[in-house]
Amino acid sequence: MTDFANMYSDEFCLIKIQEGDEFYFNVIFQRYRNQLFNYLYKVSKSKEIAEEIVLDVFLKLWHGREAITEIKKLEAFLYSVAHNKAIDFFRAAKRSPILQEAVWEAITDLTTPESADARLHQHNLEALIKEAINQLSPQRKKVFELRQNEGLSYTEIAETMNLSTNTVRNHLAASVDFIREHLRKHNALLLLPASFFEKFL
Repeated sequence: MTDFANMYSDEFCLIKIQEGDEFYFNVIFQRYRNQLFNYLYKVSKSKEIAEEIVLDVFLKLWHGREAITEIKKLEAFLYSVAHNKAIDFFRAAKRSPILQEAVWEAITDLTTPESADARLHQHNLEALIKEAINQLSPQRKKVFELRQNEGLSYTEIAETMNLSTNTVRNHLAASVDFIREHLRKHNALLLLPASFFEKFL
C-alpha cells in the first residue's frame, strides 16, 4: 500500500468498498488496523486475540458493505464494533475471574476519544434496542422480556402466559425481526454482535 492511498477520504473509500473494490478496503484496513490492534491488545492482554478481533472487525465491515455508506464516522464505527467484540470476549472469559477482572478493568478505564465514541455508540445501541422492545405489542413484549430478562425456556414462557410453545416461538421470531429492522433503519445493525439474537431463538 503506497503513501498516495492516504489521499483518499474515508467517505470516498466507503463508497468504493460498497461497490466491492478491495483496493479501497485495503486502504481502510491499513489506515486503522494498528490503532484498533493497540486498543484490543490493551483489552485482551493477548496479541493473538487482538489480531483475531481486528480481522473480525474488518470482515464485518466487508460483509456488511452494502449498508456502510450510511456510516457517518468510520473511525467511531470501527471502535464501536471492536468494543462490542471485546465485550463478547469478556463474556467468554467469565469462567476465569482473573482474566475477567483484567479485561473489565481495561474496557472501563480506557479514556481515549475513540473509546469514548465507542461507549457512546454502545449506549445509543442499547437505547435503540429498548426503544424497539417498547414498540412491540404487549404480549410480544412480555414474551421477549421473559426470555431476555429471566432466561425462561419456550415451555416455561408458554406455561407462565398460558400460550402454546409454537406461539411463544412465533412471538420471539417476530420480535427479533422487528428489532433487527428497527436497528437497520437507524443504521445501527452493523454495530450489533452477530450472536446477539441467538439467545432469543
